[in-house]
This record gives sequence, C-alpha cells and structure tokens, in this order.
Amino acid sequence: MQKTVSHPLPPAKTIEALPKALQYIARQLEAKRALKPADMRRIVLEAGVQPEDIAPWADYGHPATDSYGRKLIYEGDHFEIMAMSWQPGDFSGIHDHGYTEWGAVQVFGPAEHATFRIEEGRISTLARFPFEPGDVVGVSHTLVHQMGNPTAEPFQTLHVYGRPEDIENVTGDARVYDLENQTIQRVDGGVFFALPESEVKWTEPGPKADFPTLLRYQVELTRRLKRMAEAGLPGAREQLDAAAQRLFSDAAQSQLLKDLKAHTNADNHADNSVFWRILNQELRAAALLHNELAETATQGDQFHKYAALYDELICRPCLKGFIAGGLEFFKQKFAPDFSDNRFLSIGAGTGLVERYIIDELGLPYDQLLGMDLSEAMVQEARQRIRAEQGDILAFDADGKQWDIAFTGLNVFHYLPSSHLQEAIEKTAALVKPGGYFLGDFITPDHIRWYPNVMYAEDQSIISLRTPRLIEEEGRMYQESEILNIEFRNGQMDLNYAGRHKRFLPPLHRVRTYFERAFGGNVLLYDAYSLGLIPEEADSCKSTRYFVVAQKAL
Repeated sequence: MQKTVSHPLPPAKTIEALPKALQYIARQLEAKRALKPADMRRIVLEAGVQPEDIAPWADYGHPATDSYGRKLIYEGDHFEIMAMSWQPGDFSGIHDHGYTEWGAVQVFGPAEHATFRIEEGRISTLARFPFEPGDVVGVSHTLVHQMGNPTAEPFQTLHVYGRPEDIENVTGDARVYDLENQTIQRVDGGVFFALPESEVKWTEPGPKADFPTLLRYQVELTRRLKRMAEAGLPGAREQLDAAAQRLFSDAAQSQLLKDLKAHTNADNHADNSVFWRILNQELRAAALLHNELAETATQGDQFHKYAALYDELICRPCLKGFIAGGLEFFKQKFAPDFSDNRFLSIGAGTGLVERYIIDELGLPYDQLLGMDLSEAMVQEARQRIRAEQGDILAFDADGKQWDIAFTGLNVFHYLPSSHLQEAIEKTAALVKPGGYFLGDFITPDHIRWYPNVMYAEDQSIISLRTPRLIEEEGRMYQESEILNIEFRNGQMDLNYAGRHKRFLPPLHRVRTYFERAFGGNVLLYDAYSLGLIPEEADSCKSTRYFVVAQKAL
C-alpha cells in the first residue's frame, strides 16, 4: 500500500524547530567541522533518530519523473539534513555527492545499496547488498553509489552531508553517471534517471561499464521510464520502447563474452566470486523485467525455445563429449547385433540422443521407443523418434520387454532419492532376461567438474550455473541455480530457470541397486576414458560414469 503526503513540511528555519534527535545532529555539526564519515556515522547513531522524526518531510507522491522523493529538512552554513522517500521500485541514478566531504545515510526500510569502482576509464560494481532498517553508513566525497527500494513497501531514509567550509549547496555539482552514453551529468539537484536537459548543468566524458554494471543501469532506467509511461507523461512511451529495445538487444554480447573470459578459467569455472555473484544478481533483475514487459506481448512457443536451449547447451555437447563414445563402446562390447534389439529410452527428453542411435548406430526407427515424464518433451521428441509420455515408476508396458533399456544425461539423479531403487527395479522388469541396461550417472563429487559457464557451439547461448552441495535428511544433493542468455536475431532473451537438484548416491549404492534388481553382472565405466571403475572406488576422473547391467537369465 502506497503512502502519500500531500504537503511535506518546508525546511526548518531554526535548530529548535527540529525534532530532538535531529537537533542533536545539527548542534554536533555546528560545533565541529573537521569530521570523517566514521564520525558522522557515530553522531547519527548517537542521535537515535526514529522514522517519525523525518516523517513530516515524506514525499511519497513525488512526480514519476523523479527517481525518489527529496526534501530538505534543515540547512546549516556547511551541512544539509535531508529526507528521501522511496516508493516500491524507486532507485537513484549512479552518483557521487558533489562538494560533500563527509556524511551519513540512515535507512528506515530494507533498502538496497550498490557501490562502484572507477578505474582506468572503466566502471564496475563493487557490491550490491541489502540494508537492515536502522542501518547507518558513512559517506565520503569519493563514494560512487546507488540506493533504491526493491521491496513492495515504501520507506524513508535520512541523509546528512557536509564539508569543513561554508557553501551554499553542499551536494551541488554532483556527478550522475549515464552509462549508456558514457557521459557524466553535472547536477545541483536530484540524482535521477532520465534527467531533462534543463536539470543538467553540463556533461563530460564518463567511464565505460562492464556488462553487469551496464545491464543493471539499463534495467533501472527502463523501470523509471515505465513508471513515467504509466503516468501518461508525453513522450515517455516512446522513450520506454527505445530503452527496452536497447536493453534486450544483442549489443552487449561481445562485452559479456569478454567479461566471462576474464573471470573464468580454462575449465569455465568462475575465479572471481564477487563478479560472479553480481553478474547473476543483475541478470536475475533483468530477467524479471523481461518477464514484466512481455506480459502483454505476444508469446511464442516458449517450450520450443526451452527445447532449443536444452539441445544446444546440454544434449549436443554431452552427445559429442561422451554419450556417443559410450554408446559405440557398448555396441561393440555388449551388443554387436545392435540392429536386432528393441530399445527403450527412459527420460528421452527431446529425442536428440535417440535420433543419433537411429541414424549413426543403425537401430531401426520402429525398434526404438522413447519415454519421458513431460508431455511437452514427448511432443518435441516425436519430431525425431517414436515417443510416449510415461513415468518409470508407474509405466504400464502391458507385458512388453526390451532388449536394451537406456537412460541418458543422468536422468535417474533427478528422481526423489527415496525412489531411486524402485526406479531401477521397474527398469529391470522392462528388460528381457539376458538383456542390458546402459545409463550415465554422476559421482558424488561431480561439483568439482561442473562448470559455471556453458556455451552453445556458436556461443549464441550462454548458461550460467551456480552449484552447491546440500544435505537433506542425511542424503547429499547437488543444487544448481541456472540462468540462460540467448543472443539470436538481434535480441537478448533471458531465462531464469531457478534451482534444480540432483541426488548424489555413492557409487557402491548404485552398483548394489543394479546388482539386486538385475541379478547379473554390473560394470561401471568412466564415461570419458571408458576405463573400468574398481568396485572399491568412490569416484572417477571425469565424475561421470556409465552403468552396464545385464539381466540374469
């Protein structure tokens, strides 16, 4: 619910007219001018300011052109005390504080604060983090930062700025960074987005932003223009459309690839945790805005897009990297009469791997059946293979059995851990005596291989992955947060896929489940080297392995 104040109080003319907590701050500043940001922070904390002390200067009804409400509470010869009012979604521009040499900001809501580094003509984000209500931060003339309200509730903040010498406007001549145009705007008022020319004293060349910093700047600029368009301001809709087109164009693809290369190693593991955290944070914000702007737009086949991402990022690289080799190895060693076998693929997905089996390994089309839990995946797979919807835990084969059952891309790891053994038993029931199971699995330490960045072959699709190990009821899982970026046809499409987890059973447990269910020989092979894994092993070099299980006669 939005708060409004129709008539905020004008600035107090005397210290005595201020609330007592603010009187304390003003008198401390009149008595001493040689301060540091830490001194100013201490003074504000000692004052014990409460939200009601600055509430009379609330301006929640500020114009849509203003990035936040800004009201002067009291002005001394060399300092200013101000109140800022933040509606949901309000964010300042990236800025410094002009002539200010020391100051402090106290927040009375869960504000978001970002700080930036400018070095050698480049600007990057140092940190973006939340404040707790009541927090106080010191401010210096070297601080370049941004504040905003990412929540659904409005709140205010207290700002105190000063310098040792008398000055008419302590925060005058502030720098506002226009990252799209690589310019700095000099202003004497609010540090807002999309400032009209009349509010800018002059501009000068500014720094070039890295990908995440420019992205978040464009997100907040677009949000401000969206607010202006919703308010019906003349020309705002056209500005919004142009800003959104720039934001979601492919113009920054080369910069993203360059930044990723600079912050990942040869194995595509992130080697700068700060950059990695900020990059993902800013992309999530952009993905959220992307969805908001698309709500009224015509939606295409979103599943088809996901299927394309899945094939380009996962299926094709894995097929090329180890699955094709594993299938050829299995055919030569265990099923030389491959074309005579009836083949069941469990969790077939888009059917890409299964089509390879038909085209490259000589299995007749009619002898392969793909099954997947997702009806949408089945619809996609049917463009390549015979496929039907089914859950291995409840699949009714009507007495049919197959010569070979197959699972690719560690399908069984996505099952609830309590159902893994049951799924293996159900699979065994679908295999003829003497027949085989072939499937790939991941080791409990798979996270040591798991890359933070995955690319389509032409780098038009980039997938960012942040994995972590979690424990639930004594069982280990690898949970991965996934964000996909697609650059095609001049556009940048963002897909925040959320968090996905995979059960990580020990190798000996997987081996035991198959031995019990199939009653025959069970062998484990490193998926890349295809070397036999000893029974006592806990892992293997590639962290991926094939299980080959033959059903007893």
